[in-house]
Amino acid sequence: MQFQELTYLLSPIILIITALFVLIIDFFTNRKSVLMIYTLFGIFISALILVIQFINFDSNKNIFFDTLVFDKLYIFMALFLIILTFVILLAFYDYIINQITFRSEFISLLLLSLVGSLLVIMSIDFITLYLSLELASLPIISLVAFGRGKFSLEAAFKYLILASLSTGIFLMGVAYIYGITGSIDIVNINISYINPALILGLVFLFMGIAFKLSIAPWHMWTPDTYQGSPMPIVTYLSTVSKVAGFVLIMRIFLEIFSVNFDSYNFIIFLSLVAFLSMTIGNFGAIFQKDLKRLFAYSTVAHAGYMLVGVIALISTSSAGSTTLFYVIGYAITNLTVFFCLQHIINLTQSSSIDSLKGLFHTYPLVSIMLTVSILSLLGIPATVGFMGKVLVFSSAVDNGLAWLAIVGVINSFISAYYYLGILRNIFMSSEKFEQKSNSNNNYILVASLSSLIVLVLGIFPDALLSVIDDVMSAI
Repeated sequence: MQFQELTYLLSPIILIITALFVLIIDFFTNRKSVLMIYTLFGIFISALILVIQFINFDSNKNIFFDTLVFDKLYIFMALFLIILTFVILLAFYDYIINQITFRSEFISLLLLSLVGSLLVIMSIDFITLYLSLELASLPIISLVAFGRGKFSLEAAFKYLILASLSTGIFLMGVAYIYGITGSIDIVNINISYINPALILGLVFLFMGIAFKLSIAPWHMWTPDTYQGSPMPIVTYLSTVSKVAGFVLIMRIFLEIFSVNFDSYNFIIFLSLVAFLSMTIGNFGAIFQKDLKRLFAYSTVAHAGYMLVGVIALISTSSAGSTTLFYVIGYAITNLTVFFCLQHIINLTQSSSIDSLKGLFHTYPLVSIMLTVSILSLLGIPATVGFMGKVLVFSSAVDNGLAWLAIVGVINSFISAYYYLGILRNIFMSSEKFEQKSNSNNNYILVASLSSLIVLVLGIFPDALLSVIDDVMSAI
């Protein structure tokens, strides 16, 4: 291993140093804001390094004994994940300072999970991938328990049990694939013939990852975890974790299915899963009265939409750009959703849907930003969500999966029931908005920017698609 290889991992190394430094300085200062300032500075430096690496990028490089890959996809997506984390911490600045008791531990665990997510998207070896997934997932268990609600410990325990189960299933899939191919190298995996054990290995591999992405029917942990977790962790799970997971699936499928073998049975399996995730997610959301649980089921449904794009990716690599566009657009939209929700929860001291009644008459700006994000999730034109669905469903049609695209469209109409129900409470209710406390403007400022991006990318999608095409072409 050469010293130069460490330079390719400089960004994750800076994050690890920041996490350790925050733990150390916590012993020497009582100033609450110092920890957050150092954290944001460390994340900024890490992002700046990635920007420099992206500008000066020369060629793909396999590093650390061919277990990690340094390419444009990693640099671009790592930069996006770090920016997401930076924005989340910035928006929840006051929340972390005033409502989190063990602030240094909270911040360090979050940064270590982020490091795990970065390693996940650059892993090209199943063992390294397994270790990276554990690094990304294990801190989440503790972070979920930081919530003060009665569901926090229950949610953390449920996440621990199901995460352990999913890890075992993932390793079983790796074992089957290794038994058939004799390799754990994702890039150079040699699939010379079709074997039922190979298909079973791919199924187990997908199931292990599907848990972490809240794909039905492996979504059982999601509603309880969203309800019991602190809002910064809910936001992190619905953005950073989800983006990293889908980039991982895309990288694996792009490599494995680049060889010429019949994947029809596996496509049928994935199509069924996508159908279940879209349907279970949307119908589950209809019956929710709590906003956090409603959007938990919403994320299950959207995982199904994203999976439609992944399925199309198996047939043609060009579908990778459209899928990645949807994933990025969804993450930005969710930022707006959860920032607005936290602001409303601070004002009402409640996460009930009924607490939104009369919101527009008292807080029109928050109402408009939340509306923009909800319309994007619904897939209304002039939003990034609309363009994402159009691109993903079009890719499905182009690859002989028209029926799956039709199912996606039907589910989008079903989702209108609960999305428009939220808007009805905001705009149409004659009841007076009940404010019980105050909130800060951090959420509004950051949500204003993210909601603007939702509209800009909806009107000018090529601004992002051109970059994504360049990134995907370099794989």
